[in-house]
Amino acid sequence: MLTRFQFLLLDAGPIIELVELGIWNEFVKRCDVTVCRTVAEEARWASLELEDVRIDLETEEREGRISVVDVELSVVKTFHDKFDASYQAIIHDGEKETLAFLDSASEEWLVCAADKAVFRTLGWLGKAEQGISLEEVLEQIGFGRQLDWPFSKRFRHKFTSLGQTDAIQSRDTD
Repeated sequence: MLTRFQFLLLDAGPIIELVELGIWNEFVKRCDVTVCRTVAEEARWASLELEDVRIDLETEEREGRISVVDVELSVVKTFHDKFDASYQAIIHDGEKETLAFLDSASEEWLVCAADKAVFRTLGWLGKAEQGISLEEVLEQIGFGRQLDWPFSKRFRHKFTSLGQTDAIQSRDTD
């Protein structure tokens, strides 16, 4: 039986990949997709650099196909302040907003990204189970296929593990 994902947060990389693969429309039929406002903007700007790919998540939101959330700046700042300078430097704005949303939510959100900072941060937070690769999502909804390294389960595992190691090592030095 195929899984219908609820509480699925997407980062810009997977959105762009899904559009480029030509499966975005079917994907949003099979998943309850949520993106943070900054990620929606990042995906729109990134699509301007791609040939024949335009991403307009405002229309998707207006038509009720996805949800776009705004995270209060104070929530993002409180989240960002948890980390030392090395982590603060690698977590970009869209990821910061998405991870702050996930960290402050009462529901068990899953974040799908193609960025090592996201998975590394989840590992550091002790929330490894809340990360998922695009490869894993597609497999579970019946669209299994080989994807590039940043979209793979192996990529997610590698960087989540590094974040877990960072957390253990920082606790040992406190």
